[in-house]
Amino acid sequence: MKKTIAILCTLLCANSLFSQQWTGNNTTTDPIYRGGPVSVGTTQSYDRFTLGKGNLRMVDGMIKFGYFTPPRGSFRDSYFTIQNYVNPSSPSNVDGLYIYPSHDGLSSIDDVPYESKAFFISSASKIGMGTNTLTCADCDSYRLFVKDGIKTEKLKVEIAANNGWADYVFAKDYKLMPLKELQSYIDDKGHLPEVPTTEEAIKNGIELKEMNILLLKKVEELTLYTLQQQSQIDKQQKYMDEQNKRMERLEKKIHK
Repeated sequence: MKKTIAILCTLLCANSLFSQQWTGNNTTTDPIYRGGPVSVGTTQSYDRFTLGKGNLRMVDGMIKFGYFTPPRGSFRDSYFTIQNYVNPSSPSNVDGLYIYPSHDGLSSIDDVPYESKAFFISSASKIGMGTNTLTCADCDSYRLFVKDGIKTEKLKVEIAANNGWADYVFAKDYKLMPLKELQSYIDDKGHLPEVPTTEEAIKNGIELKEMNILLLKKVEELTLYTLQQQSQIDKQQKYMDEQNKRMERLEKKIHK
């Protein structure tokens, strides 16, 4: 009997302690809440909810992360937000996920403000930085779309195959366009063969890798033209040297 009373007292005390911490109906479906902060995985409380270890999952909503600076004992004003974006033309579908710094939230029925396009992950697993326009002509295979430029110290572009480089220009069987034909082409078209026009470059942009390979090809063709001209110059110089020698011999005979 004493054990039973002790167990009941323990349960009542536990329930009393729980009721002091949390408010709400004691059911498995009704919400519970509390006025003070909650900490999980740590004894420190920097915000209303502090997660010390583990992962945080929130479904069908917006996630905002604030930052607390313990040395200063205060909150920083900045935070960033993770929020679903619903396309107004098809509100039943979520088109992607935004991650952006603190400012007014998005509205699923309004156009996305410029500042909200800091980082966008589309439902097609494409990434936009500064833009949520991730489709264009002939770019379905692209994954990263960046607006306003990229500043970097290094950029390495992979070459998929041996024939992806322009050294085939130096092959023995490569047919170099004669200079007269090249002159006619430039006079007619106003640009080098294979090089896009100004209008085409503005309309379609340029492929950085393909353009570098094309420029290398033109440099190698220019090298071949230069070598051809140098060979012709050498032949002419040799002919002139021989003619000068013949003139000298003739002059000597005349003097005799």
